[in-house]
Amino acid sequence: MKIRPIIFVSIFAAVSAVYFLSPEAHSDFNITLYQTFPVIAALIALYTSRIYGLKSANGRALILITAGLVFWAIAETITYIYFLNGQDPFPSIADAFFLFAYPLFGAGIYQGYVTAGIKLKQVNKSLLTVVISASLILTILVGYFGVYQAYDPSVDTTANVVNVIYGLSDLVLVITSMFTILVAREYGDGKLASFWKTMAAGFLLFLIADILFAMYGELYWDGVKPYACIDLIWLAGFLTLAYGMLENYIHVSSIQKQIKLKLQQRKKG
Repeated sequence: MKIRPIIFVSIFAAVSAVYFLSPEAHSDFNITLYQTFPVIAALIALYTSRIYGLKSANGRALILITAGLVFWAIAETITYIYFLNGQDPFPSIADAFFLFAYPLFGAGIYQGYVTAGIKLKQVNKSLLTVVISASLILTILVGYFGVYQAYDPSVDTTANVVNVIYGLSDLVLVITSMFTILVAREYGDGKLASFWKTMAAGFLLFLIADILFAMYGELYWDGVKPYACIDLIWLAGFLTLAYGMLENYIHVSSIQKQIKLKLQQRKKG
């Protein structure tokens, strides 16, 4: 049994216990604890993307996804600073970084889709039906809760515009998640397929968290449990993407070491 998945699951379980046992879900300690994970995910992604470079098609996809994670880490850090100063982080410059990440994710996944050489006519019909059905359901949920109900007459125009843009951005995340599933399916059961499956799981977790936040935002801000613990789903998303990136790095670096070793042996021979 691999130790790395156990470590990641254990970390999530420990943080979840802290959130649920804490009298105040949005305490300074919990907010600080949460803040570490977007940064960790971005750093692991940056470290992983270095191993590919821009010459590789998969490398370009990875760098775009990494850029999205870096933008989210910056956004979360800005939000964290607002919280520590007792200020409302919405709307703020943090929203710009949050929102700019969505097209980066979309572009990265599309690059992966193109690289995989997927032709929809050749995709398994059962899988395609599931993907399309899931896309429609998620689109309806995001459209209703994230766009239609995003308008709040009690806040100013800027806040309403940003709310609606978040909802529209989640539609990008719907498409991103579904395309990632198709990319993973194209690569079969290998390490590359495992990487894309992990990416799909991570993006779906973010999407689920966004939908729940759109539905129960007031209860979340009021600190009512379990709604105040929606943070844990976002956190699980960051952990999932970080794990996928780390596994990909270990796999690729291992292959590169094997190639270097073979080249050295040929030179000696």
